[in-house]
Amino acid sequence: MTEDRGDFRAVGTLRIPPDPGILKALGLNHAFESAIADLVDNSIDAEARHVLVRFVLRNGLVERVLVVDDGHGMTSDEINAAMQLGRPKENSAGKLGHFGMGLKSASFSQASVLTVLSRSDGGPAQGRRLVREGGGSGFECDVLAEEQVGAALSANWPGFRIDHGTIVRWDGLRGFPASTDLSVTAAFVENKQNELRHHLGLMFHRLLEKNKVAIAIDVFDADLGESGLVFGIEPINPFAYIQTGVRGYPKTLWASYGNKKIPLECHIWPGGSDSQYFKLFGAPVDRFQGFYLYRNDRLLSAGSWGGVVGESKRRRLARASIDIEDHLDAFSMSVEKTGVRMVADLVRAIEVAASDDGTTFQEYLAVAEEAFKEANKRVQKRRPIVPPGPGVHPRVKKAIAKELDFLQGEESVEIRWTRLPEDDFVEIDRDQRILWLNSKYRPAILKGVHGGMNDVPLIKALLFLLYEDIFRGTAFGARDKDNAAMWQQILTAAAQAEYNEFYE
Repeated sequence: MTEDRGDFRAVGTLRIPPDPGILKALGLNHAFESAIADLVDNSIDAEARHVLVRFVLRNGLVERVLVVDDGHGMTSDEINAAMQLGRPKENSAGKLGHFGMGLKSASFSQASVLTVLSRSDGGPAQGRRLVREGGGSGFECDVLAEEQVGAALSANWPGFRIDHGTIVRWDGLRGFPASTDLSVTAAFVENKQNELRHHLGLMFHRLLEKNKVAIAIDVFDADLGESGLVFGIEPINPFAYIQTGVRGYPKTLWASYGNKKIPLECHIWPGGSDSQYFKLFGAPVDRFQGFYLYRNDRLLSAGSWGGVVGESKRRRLARASIDIEDHLDAFSMSVEKTGVRMVADLVRAIEVAASDDGTTFQEYLAVAEEAFKEANKRVQKRRPIVPPGPGVHPRVKKAIAKELDFLQGEESVEIRWTRLPEDDFVEIDRDQRILWLNSKYRPAILKGVHGGMNDVPLIKALLFLLYEDIFRGTAFGARDKDNAAMWQQILTAAAQAEYNEFYE
């Protein structure tokens, strides 16, 4: 039977199976951390409460990587479907997986052998294995012995058991060091762990904050049969500022797309923030301005204006979140979930988006730019200060040096403990450049803990900022003396309150 399709008449059909080489092309856009995140998606879809990423070392090398979960596991039919290439999930609504390619794409981007071990609640253990560079057609899947799979699933896992759940195992890793020098492997694994902690903490921060899942990383030494410390993934919320940068924000703007209104939650960070949640990976912070796209509370895209406007240093404080689950037709997503694009109609809709009070998207950007400008002015107007010296904790010194310039030619100011003749808490020695603290109050402030040269860093940081300008230059005027006397009265009263509370 022939069928007319378009300008040409078909006279027959051929069935052309894919070349086995297609396996080598899977996951080309995956980095290690995004590939692991794709497997964590599957664990969360399986309603896992715990997920463990494990590096297995043997003879000084990383032998394999495991992703272990205590989700609902898979039956024989389900694990066969999971191993099939290009089989989309029957119902992806409410799920993090979408295309049905994540397991294979993520795994073969990093390894040559993919092994999946699983057990459903009350069901038998199931094991399957795919090889990226194998013989035959390239699509054969090994069925593994039930008793061996069951034993592997029943191993001791830190913090949870697998009565039902899944292990995804990668062997034949690519991009890992081949040197048997333990220091090389240790440095590499530490770097990978840090990258994972940042990436997973950011991508899954909403789910971690809601305690929907706990994600951890450890290293297992197969030669010793022991695992090291377990590092829990902490949420990294890109909107976790303490105080908004502009009053009235965050503000919801609405983009009209077809017969829907898509909400844009528009935020403005405070200027000059040193928060890890603002700086994120430590990369140039400008790259993290823009839209943060979420699907079912999983972050898919961190930053970028998606073609609506261009990236600008002046817009670095602006971030807007969009939940796309109910608006998937307005977005296109890569198989690796490493890129999400907005369709042209949505881009145009965002350009004219507005809030209920009439604030437009362009006005939002203008306010964010003005906030950056004002913050920059405040930074430029800060006066240089006397440098902090011994007695101030090194981390405090580093933070001060990062925020402020030091006066040239000025000696540093030390903060030390000594027994003062009176009960005053502080004494200023401008000649020796020392701020003395009365050691009478030291045990009470330290709550009985033994102190050191750089102890009570918070109190010393506050005292340094308070007294620093008194040590500038040679003059010690009437205003300085009046301030010093006032501060002395207040600080001594506070120290005596600490003393009485501790010894009562």
